[in-house]
Amino acid sequence: MTPQFSTQLDRSVADLFTAVGLLESPTDPPAHLSLFIEQADRILAQAREEVREGHKTEAQLLQFQQLLVDVAARVLSHPIVASNLYLKRFAEGVTASQARHECQQFSVFALQFDVAQAKLVANAPTLEAYQERLRVLLNEKGIPYRDGFEGELTGQWSEATVHFTWMRNMARGLGLAFEDIGKIWIGKGGTQAFVQATFDLYASTAAGAAFAIENWAANSLWKPWIAGMEKLNATRKPPVDLGYLLYHDKEEEHHSQATLDELYEDFCEEWFDTEKFLSAAEQMLTRGVQAYYESQLESLPDKDETWPLDATEPRRFDPASLPRISAN
Repeated sequence: MTPQFSTQLDRSVADLFTAVGLLESPTDPPAHLSLFIEQADRILAQAREEVREGHKTEAQLLQFQQLLVDVAARVLSHPIVASNLYLKRFAEGVTASQARHECQQFSVFALQFDVAQAKLVANAPTLEAYQERLRVLLNEKGIPYRDGFEGELTGQWSEATVHFTWMRNMARGLGLAFEDIGKIWIGKGGTQAFVQATFDLYASTAAGAAFAIENWAANSLWKPWIAGMEKLNATRKPPVDLGYLLYHDKEEEHHSQATLDELYEDFCEEWFDTEKFLSAAEQMLTRGVQAYYESQLESLPDKDETWPLDATEPRRFDPASLPRISAN
C-alpha cells in the first residue's frame, strides 16, 4: 500500500524554509540560499520516493526536513557565507596589489588543502564516500573526469591538469613565482588558522567540515572573486589567467550537490550525529573561513575607506529561535 503524505511532508524546500521563517517568500530566496534550495529539493525528492516505496518512514522524512532547515540556518546562513563583506567589496574592483595578496594567501590554503583532502579520504564512513572523495583528490592532482566534473576519471595524468598548475598560471600573471605561493610559512595568521582548522576537522569530524567548505565555496567564494579579477583584467594587457577560478566556480556546484547526497546517506545511518555534524560545520566556517577573511582584510594593501571595517555583517538571527517543523 502506498503511503499517503500529509501536505506538510510534501512541501518544497522553499516552502519549508518560509514556514519556519528562514525566507520571507518561497519565490525570492537570497543568493546564499538559492543554490542550496535547488539542490536540497533534488535530494528531498529522493527521500520522499523512498517513503512512497516503503524504504523510509514519514518520521524519518520529517527528521530529514528538519536537518535541511538546521543546515540552512546554521551553515548556509553563517555570516561568512551569507554576508561576506570582504568578497562583496572585492567584486567591485581591486588593485593589482590586492589581487596579488588574495592569490598568494589563498594559494597556501589551496595547496595545503590536498593534505586535508587526504584526511577526508582516510576518514570516509562508507565505501561509496571513500571512492567519491578519492576521485576528488585524484582530480585535484591532475586526472580529469571523463565527462564534466564528476563520475569516473580518465586515468590519464598530466601536470597541465593539476589544479595547482592553474593556480600557478594565475599567480604568474600577478608577479608571483612558485617560491612565493603555497608554502605554509607564506600564510598570514588567519591563513594558517584556516589551514590548521581544516587539518583538525577533516581528521575528526570530517563530514560536517567538508560540507561547510564545499557549500561556502559553491555559494559565496568564486563569483565575487572572478568579478573583481575581471574588472582588473579590463585594465591589463596581457590579462591574468583566470582558468583556476572559472573551473572551480563550475566544479564546486557539483561538489556541493555531492555533499548533500552524502549527507542524506549518512543521515540514514544509525551512527549519524546531527549536532556533531552541524557543530563541525560551524567550527570550520568560524575558525577557518572567517578567520581567513578577517586576516585578509587586516593585512590588505592599498586599503582605503571603501573597504569595510569588518569581514562580515553580524549573524542576522539566532538559529535556535526558529520553530521546529512538524507534520501537522
